[in-house]
Amino acid sequence: MMEFEFKLSLWDYEEAERLHRRQNVGRQARFLLVYRAVPVLSAVGLVLLGAYGSSTPTLPGWLVLSFVAALLWIGILFAFAPRTRISRRVKRDAGAGEIRVCVDDECVLIQNPGVSETKRFWNSFLDVVRNDKVILLYTSKDCFIIFPARSMTAELQAELTATIERSLTRR
Repeated sequence: MMEFEFKLSLWDYEEAERLHRRQNVGRQARFLLVYRAVPVLSAVGLVLLGAYGSSTPTLPGWLVLSFVAALLWIGILFAFAPRTRISRRVKRDAGAGEIRVCVDDECVLIQNPGVSETKRFWNSFLDVVRNDKVILLYTSKDCFIIFPARSMTAELQAELTATIERSLTRR
């Protein structure tokens, strides 16, 4: 049985989101299309409409201009949405304090003192994804538990990796 404690930071959440997004081409395409292409195309449309629009707009011209302006506003909101969502999560979890994790061959016990305690057996995990900064244990295709690598020593990381591999292949 191994135990370790950590406190998640904004950087940990952002790195976990990046790693999660890289796992699937569909997620990458959706992110690029919605959060990056919409703002750029909205800005280009507004510039083109301003450059080639008539000096005395008609009612259809005003409608198109209003639509493009609304699309630009939505695009700007989409551009900042991922970071805003992560920041809200960090602020909500700010008072939580240290998270304590106990891992053994039977289950993963996550304790947030004074807030919650979660016990997940290994058969409830679907997959594990890791890089040099975070380890993500997936409980469903879009839900995961974050373990920041910065909070673990090299020996603890090796032991955790061995336990995860052993427990996930066993089920």
